[in-house]
Amino acid sequence: MKAACTVPTLFRLLSVLLGVLGPTGIAEAKDMTFKMVYMNHTNVIVAEGDITGETPEAFEAFLATDPFDGFRFVVALHSGGGNLVGGLRLGQMIREAGLDTQVEHYPVDPSTGEPDRSSVQGACYSACAIAFLGGVRRVVPEGGQLGFHQFSSAGSSFETLESVYMTESTAQLMGATVLGYILNMGAKPELFAQLSEALPHEMWLPRRDELSNLRVVTPERFRDFSFEPYREGVISYAMLPENVAGRSVVGQVTAYCKGGAPYLLLSAISSEHGVSLPTRELIEEEQNGFQIVAEGTGQSAVYGRRSVTVRMSEGLPLAELRLDTRGVELMKSYPALVSVDFPAVVGAMFYLRTAPSESDRAALDAAFRLCIY
Repeated sequence: MKAACTVPTLFRLLSVLLGVLGPTGIAEAKDMTFKMVYMNHTNVIVAEGDITGETPEAFEAFLATDPFDGFRFVVALHSGGGNLVGGLRLGQMIREAGLDTQVEHYPVDPSTGEPDRSSVQGACYSACAIAFLGGVRRVVPEGGQLGFHQFSSAGSSFETLESVYMTESTAQLMGATVLGYILNMGAKPELFAQLSEALPHEMWLPRRDELSNLRVVTPERFRDFSFEPYREGVISYAMLPENVAGRSVVGQVTAYCKGGAPYLLLSAISSEHGVSLPTRELIEEEQNGFQIVAEGTGQSAVYGRRSVTVRMSEGLPLAELRLDTRGVELMKSYPALVSVDFPAVVGAMFYLRTAPSESDRAALDAAFRLCIY
């Protein structure tokens, strides 16, 4: 019996059988380059230009020469597309390196020749959209564009219909490879069916609800709270493993009453994302309270350091936050950002975002019902 082809083997076969996927709509595109933009909490790898067969090797060289530490790293993609195999391999490398992806454009600062620290709306089409799927966490900001279509060996020339036809065996190999990659990256198989409906000279731009439903982008907010009896009351909790990446350690949030007061417990969920005892002690020493921000409303609630208790449970860090009436109402009524305030040098981040539905509000109500504000 012949051994089954591995993913790298399929990539090599496709690289022989397929040509370049034509770049689309990005002005003055050149071969993709990689540059670092250092931020406070998130460092950005700016990846812009056409994806070629050599792009994965260029990315590998970049990873080997630039310093990477425990900070969160995001690959900011802005590209019209390029080589399918290059896009598949680049996405696989992004996933193996544990990096996030985001569609963003960082214009070059004319005075330095380097990317500016401020980004604008970006676009990521064709092979770039395939590479985008490699991100552990994947974000398309408002106004950004992600575009998919069928793949062909025709390059950017579509002057004749014959130029886009491939042999049946090549098409089957390509389809199996792309579908397997999509599934491995965590997107839904329906994505393959959708992108297959757009001809090579067309472009399907998924709506924001389609991006979420097909898991092209990953969830960013805690929702779908469950509740269960606990002692004389009820606790309500939600999990979001996608919130755990880089220095962000919170994978679960739990709401409950204790001593007549409302609390939130921010918890790590995996030993891979625990913190050392010295780090916990540094967090306790340097933390300066927490805040709840009702995003888009200008409303917030700020709490001092005595409202935060940091402790360990089975080697995992927990941050217990004491709320008041205003904090409870903000949590129940609006999409909210909850963040513990301490310097970036600590090396860990306690933060989360919520987007409560009606059922989430009911679960939080149940958890806080016995609290005396």
